[in-house]
Amino acid sequence: MFSNDKATDYLERADMHEHLAATTDDVPARKMHLAMAAEFRRKAQELNNQRFSTLAPSNDVTIKLDVVAR
Repeated sequence: MFSNDKATDYLERADMHEHLAATTDDVPARKMHLAMAAEFRRKAQELNNQRFSTLAPSNDVTIKLDVVAR
């Protein structure tokens, strides 16, 4: 079973930074918090994509069978 705890942690951090951005009057700080939120969301998405790509079947597998008919 795969765990997405890190992805959940990243999303929680993104939410926190978005909240901080919304509550500050400091423009540079707001931009920094929004950038950090976007980066945490990107990391969470990347982890989810990795999780699903390991579950997907690979297209580069070739099966060769020798059949003998009687």
